[in-house]
Amino acid sequence: MLDKLEAFGRTAGHAAELIADRTATVDPWLVALGTLLYLFAQTVRPRGWHTILRAAFPQATDLRPRDVIRAYLAGAGVNAIVPARGGDVVKLALLRRRIEGARYSTLAATFIPETLFETAFGTALVAWGLAMGFIPVPTTSGELPALDVSLVLGHPVWSALVLAALVVLGRRLVRALRGALSQGTAILRSPRRFVVGVASWQALARLIRLGSMAAFMAAFGLPVTPATVVLVMAAQGGGRILPLAPASAGLRLAMLSYGFVEVTGHPVDIAAITAFTFGVGAVMAVSGLAVATVILAQEFGTLSPRRAVAAARGLATDTARPALAARWDVHDVDAQPVAGVRRRGGADGARAGLRRRRRALRGAHAAAVVQHEPGP
Repeated sequence: MLDKLEAFGRTAGHAAELIADRTATVDPWLVALGTLLYLFAQTVRPRGWHTILRAAFPQATDLRPRDVIRAYLAGAGVNAIVPARGGDVVKLALLRRRIEGARYSTLAATFIPETLFETAFGTALVAWGLAMGFIPVPTTSGELPALDVSLVLGHPVWSALVLAALVVLGRRLVRALRGALSQGTAILRSPRRFVVGVASWQALARLIRLGSMAAFMAAFGLPVTPATVVLVMAAQGGGRILPLAPASAGLRLAMLSYGFVEVTGHPVDIAAITAFTFGVGAVMAVSGLAVATVILAQEFGTLSPRRAVAAARGLATDTARPALAARWDVHDVDAQPVAGVRRRGGADGARAGLRRRRRALRGAHAAAVVQHEPGP
């Protein structure tokens, strides 16, 4: 056992030395160029989101593209270190400050059209990787998950209950968010405006991102061709669409190692690929976080991304409380104020008023009867 551990340690140490050697030969000027192009692409993509927000909130005439860009950059930088997409909360909080009367549910619904083009592009990259054979797919029954239709057939009662619960939950969720979804996706009802004002900006951002990847690849000594750049972009972003293959670092490295051989026709040093994968990821994370820190310091007065997320969540909670309190009010029932009665309107309010009038008439009638009854 100790021999195996020692062998593993020597192998890991040798691999680390190879990666360090490859990293030491990186061209810093090309890294700087790739970083600038990456940040530039990050400022181009939110222009499409600005169009989506203006369609959802036509009254927000004061919303400027740079406001949306700042919110996007701050959230993207926070996402690099805060789990569960905590940076998205920062994006919404910053935009909520710029759009008067906006609800967080409606702002969150704008993510749907904002990610539509990116999802389609990522799916196309994964399809290309699958067609070229760069993404490993299970080929034998032993590699497939054990969960299949037999589990459903073997437990029909539980399956029916789970299905019914999902249907009820889905209907309630759609009913509760119908207004927000309709407003947040208003841009989709204008296909031409979506293509010109949203997809065009995101396509331009992708093109700039390709240039950024090419600069990073040249800096780390990897072969740069249109096919290899697309391969790298597929490996980096495809995991969001298909977690099966490039989601983990090991499978991503395997995909790049095999893909480079197939595309270029000659092998590529695995140490260079490893140094590129982790080095570029670190550069993107650090540069994005640096930009986000400056924006958060200006907006929330803190240099801590975690405190900024906490402040954004607190702002969302404080904003939701008045809206919840507005649904409950002091209602006048028989001239006596009673707290905690839900405000009624429309048909419900009419029925409540009719019931109060009937009670008043019955009380007046009873008082008249008692007044006219003869004494003992």
